[in-house]
Amino acid sequence: MAQPINIGANSIAKIGDRFFLIVEVEAITTGVEIDPVFGVRTTAQQAAALLRAGVKRTTFAKVDPKPTSTTKVELKGVLFANGRIFKVFDVENATSDISVLVRINLAQAQRLIRNGTRIIKVYRKPF
Repeated sequence: MAQPINIGANSIAKIGDRFFLIVEVEAITTGVEIDPVFGVRTTAQQAAALLRAGVKRTTFAKVDPKPTSTTKVELKGVLFANGRIFKVFDVENATSDISVLVRINLAQAQRLIRNGTRIIKVYRKPF
């Protein structure tokens, strides 16, 4: 039987002069599917070590990713990080699961949040 809790999309984002680990936690079992995304501030040294260990860099895009017959796209929330605001998407197909960040302005963020989009929790103090 598969483990009910796994790490999904995970990557290192450099936003301005700061680094963040963007990670999706997937809890899936019969009747339950919980898959939030979190941001965790890291130091430059931690980010470099994670990148060397194989963690990928976060994908930044100018437009929202589009689903295809083989790719699922899900808006996970709004991320406020280092004075910038992004929509965070989970983009998944048979071979990859990545986070895609699309920069937005405050008015767009407020509209999304009013319509029920979650705010991505960011742990702002590096561990």
